[in-house]
Amino acid sequence: MIGIFFRNLFRDLVRQPLRTALTLSGVVWGTFSVILLLAFGDSVSKAQMKRFHGMGQGIVLVFPSRTTLSWQGFLKGKAVRVTPETVEAIPEKVPGIELISPEFVDSRLISYGRKEFRNTVRGVNPEFELMRNTIAGKGRFIDAEDMAARKRDCFIGDVLATDLFGTEEPVGRNVLIDGVPFLVVGVMRTKLQNSNYNGQRDERCAFIPWTTYSSLYGAKYVSNIIFRPRDLGRSKAVMADVKGHLAKLLGFSAADPDALGVWDTLDFERQFTTFFLAFTVFLGVIGSFTLLVGGVGVASIMRVVVEERTREIGVKLAVGARRRTILWQFFSESLVLMLLGGLVGFGLSAGALQGAKAFPAGGFTDFVGVPVLNPLVIVSTVLILLAIGVVAGMIPARTAASTDPIEALRK
Repeated sequence: MIGIFFRNLFRDLVRQPLRTALTLSGVVWGTFSVILLLAFGDSVSKAQMKRFHGMGQGIVLVFPSRTTLSWQGFLKGKAVRVTPETVEAIPEKVPGIELISPEFVDSRLISYGRKEFRNTVRGVNPEFELMRNTIAGKGRFIDAEDMAARKRDCFIGDVLATDLFGTEEPVGRNVLIDGVPFLVVGVMRTKLQNSNYNGQRDERCAFIPWTTYSSLYGAKYVSNIIFRPRDLGRSKAVMADVKGHLAKLLGFSAADPDALGVWDTLDFERQFTTFFLAFTVFLGVIGSFTLLVGGVGVASIMRVVVEERTREIGVKLAVGARRRTILWQFFSESLVLMLLGGLVGFGLSAGALQGAKAFPAGGFTDFVGVPVLNPLVIVSTVLILLAIGVVAGMIPARTAASTDPIEALRK
């Protein structure tokens, strides 16, 4: 039976080679499109999420602002000012905080020799490194000894290091920040980053101990607070506790929505994930329409095959063949055509995705990533292919099964 099935299928395919080639090309191109579009959507999503995590993962940023509600005799419009010492003491009063750092941010003149740039300088503590992924590629980040001794040590971004030193080794050399010498103790490892707040991206920043920043520039109140909760799922509850603690300590209403500006990056990440999921689905739908055109082609060619084999169908029905046998025969042939075109499309797309890996890292690939044939893409494409194949195969198969044997034998 299997041999007869494939012999009939081969006969139908070679009888009209041009028609067969055009039909299969539609399925091949549709499969190729679905795979590439799904792979592209998935790679863009992962690349952008990686860039977003360059700023930090699971962090909450708090920006002291002004009150908009009066409270216990204080009129609205009161400035909320937070000292770095207050920030450092928060974990003692608010459970659930894994890491926390005060942050001073300002633009200052950074120079080395004849080169000078007005870049962002951040006064932070050692915990900032893990929260913000400012990992040292050379040397080290600022440490507890730097903090305690108010050392004039600085950690600089990789782009700033290149701008100042070119091909020279930065670690161990002195730079001037607003005319004050600082020893470069480390250079940040290159990272991708597409989100930021207050000042330039980390690659162009200089990081110094907040104790040094405060004493050198006379800054008493932080620009912002950054912390990471132990349980990322409880970030909102921890933030509510932080706000309640600061409200009681600094004198403002905990219900005031504007006293503290809050950016919970987990909220943004959820929105980000939802958007790119919708984007990937949209690309998959576009590819599916292309594959649907191929499915219509298969349905059309099988309708023609049914017409050409009407007498054969009539003979089979006349000698006792069941209609479901005829239905299954033509449905199987249609599905095999879809799968054959899909298999060729898979091979071509796998080759194209393998070729995409040859593109050098950086530039374009940093934004869109490198599309790969991962299991999710494969499963999604197979399901789409089978769904369209079933519909495309059932139409001519039902036509064949409903043939009147008497009318068929008269032709």
